[in-house]
Amino acid sequence: MDLSFTRKEIVWIIIALLLFAFITGISIKNDKLIIDYNLNSIIIPVLIIFVSIIAKKIAANFSNIKIEHEVWKFQRWGWYKRSYFKKPFPIGIVLPFFIAVFSLGIIKPLTFLQFNAENLREKRILRQRGRIRKTEINEYDLSFTSSVGFYSLILLSTIGIIFKYPELAKYPIYYGMWNMVPFGNLDGSKIFFWNAFHWIFLVILYILFLIGVILFI
Repeated sequence: MDLSFTRKEIVWIIIALLLFAFITGISIKNDKLIIDYNLNSIIIPVLIIFVSIIAKKIAANFSNIKIEHEVWKFQRWGWYKRSYFKKPFPIGIVLPFFIAVFSLGIIKPLTFLQFNAENLREKRILRQRGRIRKTEINEYDLSFTSSVGFYSLILLSTIGIIFKYPELAKYPIYYGMWNMVPFGNLDGSKIFFWNAFHWIFLVILYILFLIGVILFI
């Protein structure tokens, strides 16, 4: 089972962790904008991002694909063929940072990363064993991989609820809900455009967990 990370992937993950800590730590106290760093601001982002990524990497092996995470990028801004930026815009860095700062920490967007998939065709063919199977990457592969990431976050939140750990209970849900948005190459898009009903089910499940966190933590 391949759970390896590329150097480029590690760099983007570190950037995402720093942004996560900054965004969750920014707030207003006594009419002043402050950034509160503590042990939780380090542990919680590490747990959430690595649990999500490792869960997706495990799922990717079952889907016969190899995934690599990078910053969430935005390139197409219109419907016409010319409606593209020459270089992808790192929206996963710029958008969360400025929204958090301009909202004075009230809004905490946690959309940092996307993943790209490489087909492991030889592995896929070896697993056919006499039954018909698609030999190329398909929407189900990407949707299944993304879904496992979302369910792993729910499991992490459940642990936080059981042990009365507020940050561990709420932030996996916040992170999952932000990445559930079916826009660009976010994980939510991979699910929504394969099976909208499954996406709606996940949204409802996350809302229920969010209510549970508010009521019981």
